[in-house]
Amino acid sequence: MDNIKDENLQRLGRYIAEALINQALMTERDDWVATNIRDHAIGELARCMTLQNLYLDREEYEKCTIMKLRIQDIKSMLKMEDLDINLEEDDEE
Repeated sequence: MDNIKDENLQRLGRYIAEALINQALMTERDDWVATNIRDHAIGELARCMTLQNLYLDREEYEKCTIMKLRIQDIKSMLKMEDLDINLEEDDEE
């Protein structure tokens, strides 16, 4: 009985692998490059927002402002101006 399960799993694995390979072969190289660039930019946006929050907590407002400018650059690059992200820092000091 285990032998039958193993054979079925192997056939299923081959079927899935072949389907993935066929899908990858039908995709243009430019599609992968554009996706990778966008993914990298979104990751960089998340990193900058995290740093901005860290600097804000530490009351390092100069660094916070640098991160704010970097975030704005990345957002404009991604054309994500419609994101509702609060980028205001405390200027009460």
